[in-house]
Amino acid sequence: MPLLGRLALVCALGLVALPAPPAHGGGWWSYIEADRSTVAPGQRVKLDEEVLFRSAAVAHEASDGTRFHVYLLRGFDYSVVERAMEKPWPRSWWSLGDAEAIRVAPVDVDVSDANLARAHASFTMPELSPGRYHLMLCDAGCRRPLADAIPAGGFTVVADPATARLAQRMERLELRLLRRSNRLAQASALAGRAHIAARRARVEVERLEARTLARERRPGRRETEQPSTRASDGGWFLAGGLAGALVALTLRRRRSQAEAPPAVVRGPRARRTSPARPSSADRPSGSGPDRRSAGRRARG
Repeated sequence: MPLLGRLALVCALGLVALPAPPAHGGGWWSYIEADRSTVAPGQRVKLDEEVLFRSAAVAHEASDGTRFHVYLLRGFDYSVVERAMEKPWPRSWWSLGDAEAIRVAPVDVDVSDANLARAHASFTMPELSPGRYHLMLCDAGCRRPLADAIPAGGFTVVADPATARLAQRMERLELRLLRRSNRLAQASALAGRAHIAARRARVEVERLEARTLARERRPGRRETEQPSTRASDGGWFLAGGLAGALVALTLRRRRSQAEAPPAVVRGPRARRTSPARPSSADRPSGSGPDRRSAGRRARG
Protein backbone atom coordinates (compact mmCIF):
# COMPACT_ATOMS: atom_id res chain seq x y z
CA MET A 1 0.00 0.00 0.00
CA PRO A 2 1.39 3.50 -0.80
CA LEU A 3 2.54 5.64 2.08
CA LEU A 4 -0.19 8.26 1.60
CA GLY A 5 -2.81 5.52 1.57
CA ARG A 6 -1.50 4.13 4.84
CA LEU A 7 -1.55 7.57 6.46
CA ALA A 8 -5.13 8.12 5.30
CA LEU A 9 -6.09 4.70 6.68
CA VAL A 10 -4.48 5.48 10.07
CA CYS A 11 -6.28 8.84 10.26
CA ALA A 12 -9.59 7.22 9.31
CA LEU A 13 -9.14 4.54 11.98
CA GLY A 14 -8.25 7.25 14.55
CA LEU A 15 -11.43 9.18 13.70
CA VAL A 16 -13.58 6.03 13.87
CA ALA A 17 -12.09 5.13 17.27
CA LEU A 18 -13.12 8.46 18.84
CA PRO A 19 -15.35 7.98 21.86
CA ALA A 20 -19.07 8.48 21.26
CA PRO A 21 -20.96 10.99 23.41
CA PRO A 22 -22.54 9.39 26.46
CA ALA A 23 -26.18 8.41 26.14
CA HIS A 24 -28.86 9.89 28.30
CA GLY A 25 -29.78 6.54 29.76
CA GLY A 26 -28.05 3.23 30.03
CA GLY A 27 -29.30 -0.34 29.90
CA TRP A 28 -32.99 -0.82 30.60
CA TRP A 29 -33.52 2.17 32.91
CA SER A 30 -34.41 5.84 32.50
CA TYR A 31 -33.14 8.67 34.68
CA ILE A 32 -35.49 11.24 36.18
CA GLU A 33 -34.43 14.81 35.50
CA ALA A 34 -35.89 17.93 37.09
CA ASP A 35 -35.40 21.52 35.96
CA ARG A 36 -33.61 22.22 39.27
CA SER A 37 -31.76 20.03 41.73
CA THR A 38 -31.63 22.51 44.63
CA VAL A 39 -34.94 23.93 45.76
CA ALA A 40 -36.43 25.83 48.67
CA PRO A 41 -39.99 25.48 50.02
CA GLY A 42 -42.43 27.41 47.83
CA GLN A 43 -40.42 27.09 44.57
CA ARG A 44 -41.77 25.30 41.48
CA VAL A 45 -40.23 22.11 40.13
CA LYS A 46 -40.93 20.57 36.70
CA LEU A 47 -40.28 17.07 35.36
CA ASP A 48 -40.28 15.88 31.74
CA GLU A 49 -38.96 12.36 31.17
CA GLU A 50 -39.15 9.70 28.47
CA VAL A 51 -39.96 6.22 29.80
CA LEU A 52 -40.25 2.76 28.27
CA PHE A 53 -42.91 0.27 29.35
CA ARG A 54 -42.70 -3.50 28.95
CA SER A 55 -45.65 -3.54 26.55
CA ALA A 56 -48.06 -1.21 24.79
CA ALA A 57 -50.94 -2.45 26.96
CA VAL A 58 -49.18 -1.49 30.18
CA ALA A 59 -48.32 1.90 28.69
CA HIS A 60 -51.98 2.65 27.86
CA GLU A 61 -53.06 1.57 31.36
CA ALA A 62 -50.64 4.10 32.87
CA SER A 63 -51.90 6.97 30.72
CA ASP A 64 -55.04 7.65 32.79
CA GLY A 65 -53.12 10.15 34.99
CA THR A 66 -54.23 8.83 38.38
CA ARG A 67 -52.10 5.76 39.03
CA PHE A 68 -48.60 7.28 39.32
CA HIS A 69 -47.20 10.14 41.40
CA VAL A 70 -44.01 12.06 42.18
CA TYR A 71 -42.43 11.02 45.51
CA LEU A 72 -39.60 12.45 47.54
CA LEU A 73 -37.72 9.63 49.31
CA ARG A 74 -35.88 10.30 52.55
CA GLY A 75 -33.31 7.75 53.70
CA PHE A 76 -33.48 5.57 50.56
CA ASP A 77 -30.87 2.80 50.11
CA TYR A 78 -29.56 3.23 46.56
CA SER A 79 -27.87 -0.18 46.53
CA VAL A 80 -31.25 -1.59 45.48
CA VAL A 81 -30.89 0.25 42.16
CA GLU A 82 -27.23 -0.68 41.73
CA ARG A 83 -27.99 -4.41 42.08
CA ALA A 84 -30.82 -4.11 39.55
CA MET A 85 -28.57 -2.39 37.02
CA GLU A 86 -26.40 -5.47 36.87
CA LYS A 87 -29.24 -7.52 35.35
CA PRO A 88 -30.98 -7.22 31.95
CA TRP A 89 -34.61 -6.25 32.50
CA PRO A 90 -34.94 -7.48 36.09
CA ARG A 91 -38.40 -8.28 37.41
CA SER A 92 -39.67 -7.15 40.83
CA TRP A 93 -36.44 -5.29 41.51
CA TRP A 94 -38.01 -2.30 43.27
CA SER A 95 -38.08 -2.08 47.04
CA LEU A 96 -38.74 1.03 49.11
CA GLY A 97 -37.09 -0.47 52.17
CA ASP A 98 -37.05 1.71 55.25
CA ALA A 99 -37.21 4.99 53.29
CA GLU A 100 -39.93 7.55 53.88
CA ALA A 101 -41.98 8.32 50.74
CA ILE A 102 -43.55 11.80 50.51
CA ARG A 103 -46.08 12.24 47.70
CA VAL A 104 -45.95 15.72 46.12
CA ALA A 105 -47.75 15.61 42.70
CA PRO A 106 -49.53 13.39 40.15
CA VAL A 107 -47.82 12.27 36.93
CA ASP A 108 -49.30 12.65 33.44
CA VAL A 109 -48.26 9.91 31.00
CA ASP A 110 -48.51 10.55 27.26
CA VAL A 111 -48.05 7.46 25.09
CA SER A 112 -46.34 8.38 21.83
CA ASP A 113 -45.51 5.10 20.11
CA ALA A 114 -46.43 1.60 21.30
CA ASN A 115 -44.70 1.16 24.66
CA LEU A 116 -42.79 4.49 24.54
CA ALA A 117 -44.22 7.41 26.57
CA ARG A 118 -43.37 10.71 28.21
CA ALA A 119 -44.02 11.51 31.87
CA HIS A 120 -44.85 15.12 32.85
CA ALA A 121 -45.21 16.59 36.32
CA SER A 122 -44.92 19.90 38.13
CA PHE A 123 -45.33 20.80 41.79
CA THR A 124 -44.62 23.41 44.42
CA MET A 125 -42.05 22.36 46.96
CA PRO A 126 -43.72 21.74 50.34
CA GLU A 127 -42.28 22.64 53.69
CA LEU A 128 -39.70 19.94 54.38
CA SER A 129 -36.64 19.82 56.54
CA PRO A 130 -33.45 20.72 54.61
CA GLY A 131 -31.43 17.79 53.35
CA ARG A 132 -30.88 15.42 50.41
CA TYR A 133 -33.75 13.43 48.93
CA HIS A 134 -34.31 11.00 46.06
CA LEU A 135 -36.89 11.89 43.42
CA MET A 136 -39.00 8.94 42.23
CA LEU A 137 -42.02 8.21 40.00
CA CYS A 138 -44.14 5.33 41.28
CA ASP A 139 -47.71 4.23 42.03
CA ALA A 140 -49.72 4.78 45.20
CA GLY A 141 -47.57 4.11 48.24
CA CYS A 142 -44.54 3.83 45.92
CA ARG A 143 -44.91 0.04 45.66
CA ARG A 144 -44.23 -0.16 41.91
CA PRO A 145 -42.07 2.15 39.76
CA LEU A 146 -43.33 3.93 36.65
CA ALA A 147 -42.09 1.92 33.64
CA ASP A 148 -38.25 1.80 33.70
CA ALA A 149 -37.74 4.90 35.88
CA ILE A 150 -35.16 4.79 38.66
CA PRO A 151 -34.73 7.27 41.55
CA ALA A 152 -32.80 10.46 40.89
CA GLY A 153 -30.30 11.33 43.61
CA GLY A 154 -28.87 14.69 44.56
CA PHE A 155 -32.21 16.45 44.99
CA THR A 156 -31.46 18.95 47.75
CA VAL A 157 -33.93 20.93 49.83
CA VAL A 158 -32.61 24.15 51.41
CA ALA A 159 -34.10 26.56 53.94
CA ASP A 160 -34.62 29.70 51.80
CA PRO A 161 -34.70 30.78 48.12
CA ALA A 162 -31.48 32.81 48.39
CA THR A 163 -29.54 29.71 49.34
CA ALA A 164 -31.23 27.82 46.51
CA ARG A 165 -30.22 30.48 43.95
CA LEU A 166 -26.62 30.45 45.18
CA ALA A 167 -26.56 26.67 45.01
CA GLN A 168 -27.95 26.75 41.47
CA ARG A 169 -25.21 29.14 40.38
CA MET A 170 -22.61 26.85 41.88
CA GLU A 171 -24.20 23.88 40.11
CA ARG A 172 -24.12 25.68 36.75
CA LEU A 173 -20.47 26.56 37.31
CA GLU A 174 -19.65 22.97 38.20
CA LEU A 175 -21.50 21.78 35.10
CA ARG A 176 -19.49 24.13 32.89
CA LEU A 177 -16.25 22.97 34.45
CA LEU A 178 -17.29 19.36 33.97
CA ARG A 179 -18.10 19.93 30.31
CA ARG A 180 -14.81 21.70 29.72
CA SER A 181 -12.88 18.97 31.48
CA ASN A 182 -14.64 16.39 29.32
CA ARG A 183 -13.75 18.33 26.17
CA LEU A 184 -10.18 18.64 27.39
CA ALA A 185 -10.03 14.90 28.04
CA GLN A 186 -11.40 14.17 24.56
CA ALA A 187 -8.91 16.60 22.99
CA SER A 188 -6.09 15.00 24.96
CA ALA A 189 -7.15 11.54 23.81
CA LEU A 190 -7.37 12.75 20.22
CA ALA A 191 -3.92 14.33 20.49
CA GLY A 192 -2.56 11.05 21.87
CA ARG A 193 -4.01 9.12 18.95
CA ALA A 194 -2.63 11.67 16.49
CA HIS A 195 0.80 11.36 18.10
CA ILE A 196 0.68 7.58 17.78
CA ALA A 197 -0.41 7.88 14.15
CA ALA A 198 2.46 10.31 13.46
CA ARG A 199 4.97 7.92 15.03
CA ARG A 200 3.66 5.05 12.94
CA ALA A 201 3.85 7.18 9.81
CA ARG A 202 7.43 8.15 10.63
CA VAL A 203 8.34 4.48 11.07
CA GLU A 204 6.78 3.70 7.69
CA VAL A 205 8.75 6.51 6.05
CA GLU A 206 11.99 5.28 7.61
CA ARG A 207 11.30 1.75 6.38
CA LEU A 208 10.60 3.04 2.89
CA GLU A 209 13.81 5.06 2.87
CA ALA A 210 15.79 2.05 4.09
CA ARG A 211 14.35 -0.13 1.33
CA THR A 212 15.15 2.47 -1.31
CA LEU A 213 18.70 2.88 -0.03
CA ALA A 214 19.22 -0.89 0.07
CA ARG A 215 18.09 -1.19 -3.54
CA GLU A 216 20.49 1.56 -4.61
CA ARG A 217 23.40 -0.06 -2.75
CA ARG A 218 22.79 -3.56 -4.13
CA PRO A 219 26.07 -4.81 -5.83
CA GLY A 220 24.38 -6.61 -8.70
CA ARG A 221 22.49 -3.43 -9.56
CA ARG A 222 25.72 -1.41 -9.88
CA GLU A 223 27.49 -3.97 -12.04
CA THR A 224 24.56 -4.18 -14.43
CA GLU A 225 24.03 -0.45 -14.59
CA GLN A 226 27.67 0.72 -15.08
CA PRO A 227 28.47 -1.25 -18.30
CA SER A 228 25.28 -0.09 -19.90
CA THR A 229 26.17 3.50 -19.00
CA ARG A 230 29.70 3.20 -20.47
CA ALA A 231 28.38 1.51 -23.60
CA SER A 232 25.89 4.28 -24.12
CA ASP A 233 28.66 6.90 -23.67
CA GLY A 234 30.88 5.12 -26.27
CA GLY A 235 28.00 5.00 -28.74
CA TRP A 236 27.43 8.74 -28.40
CA PHE A 237 31.15 9.45 -28.99
CA LEU A 238 31.21 7.22 -32.11
CA ALA A 239 28.09 8.85 -33.53
CA GLY A 240 29.59 12.30 -32.95
CA GLY A 241 32.85 11.33 -34.72
CA LEU A 242 31.04 9.98 -37.75
CA ALA A 243 28.91 13.09 -38.01
CA GLY A 244 32.01 15.33 -37.85
CA ALA A 245 33.81 13.33 -40.56
CA LEU A 246 30.77 13.53 -42.83
CA VAL A 247 30.55 17.29 -42.42
CA ALA A 248 34.29 17.74 -43.17
CA LEU A 249 34.07 15.58 -46.33
CA THR A 250 31.11 17.57 -47.61
CA LEU A 251 32.91 20.89 -47.12
CA ARG A 252 36.04 19.61 -48.88
CA ARG A 253 34.04 18.54 -51.94
CA ARG A 254 32.35 21.91 -52.17
CA ARG A 255 35.72 23.70 -52.13
CA SER A 256 37.23 21.50 -54.88
CA GLN A 257 34.22 22.10 -57.12
CA ALA A 258 34.49 25.85 -56.68
CA GLU A 259 38.26 26.02 -57.60
CA ALA A 260 38.22 23.76 -60.78
CA PRO A 261 37.55 25.51 -64.28
CA PRO A 262 34.36 24.63 -66.00
CA ALA A 263 34.84 21.81 -68.54
CA VAL A 264 33.70 22.30 -72.20
CA VAL A 265 31.94 19.33 -73.62
CA ARG A 266 32.04 19.00 -77.47
CA GLY A 267 29.85 16.73 -79.45
CA PRO A 268 30.80 14.85 -82.62
CA ARG A 269 29.25 17.58 -84.82
CA ALA A 270 30.25 20.42 -82.72
CA ARG A 271 31.42 23.45 -84.77
CA ARG A 272 35.02 24.39 -84.22
CA THR A 273 35.21 27.92 -83.03
CA SER A 274 38.23 30.16 -83.36
CA PRO A 275 39.61 31.62 -80.28
CA ALA A 276 38.39 35.05 -79.47
CA ARG A 277 40.55 37.89 -80.68
CA PRO A 278 41.76 40.26 -78.12
CA SER A 279 40.17 43.68 -78.18
CA SER A 280 42.01 46.87 -79.00
CA ALA A 281 42.14 47.74 -75.36
CA ASP A 282 43.95 44.48 -74.58
CA ARG A 283 46.52 44.85 -77.45
CA PRO A 284 49.96 46.29 -76.65
CA SER A 285 50.89 49.61 -78.16
CA GLY A 286 52.84 49.53 -81.44
CA SER A 287 51.74 46.15 -82.54
CA GLY A 288 49.06 44.81 -84.84
CA PRO A 289 47.21 46.90 -87.43
CA ASP A 290 48.18 50.23 -85.89
CA ARG A 291 51.82 49.43 -86.46
CA ARG A 292 51.29 48.54 -90.16
CA SER A 293 49.33 51.70 -90.83
CA ALA A 294 52.09 53.74 -89.29
CA GLY A 295 54.69 52.12 -91.70
CA ARG A 296 52.59 52.81 -94.74
CA ARG A 297 52.33 56.45 -93.88
CA ALA A 298 56.07 56.67 -93.51
CA ARG A 299 56.77 55.20 -96.99
CA GLY A 300 54.31 57.52 -98.60
